[in-house]
Amino acid sequence: MDVRETEWLRLDDDLRLARWRTDRLLALGYELRDAARLAVSSIDIHELERLIGMGCPPETAVRIAA
Repeated sequence: MDVRETEWLRLDDDLRLARWRTDRLLALGYELRDAARLAVSSIDIHELERLIGMGCPPETAVRIAA
């Protein structure tokens, strides 16, 4: 496998992860624009799920988890 193929595979993995994170954020109630922005950030999706599951509003959960 050459360098180009390796980079394409890494990009594919990155895109798959971004899509999974976006889907999770949409399921948590975030609007598409916010979900897409948060998906590529370093915010802990599982922490957002936990906070929102405890009744925390999505916007507040982001401030706490950030």
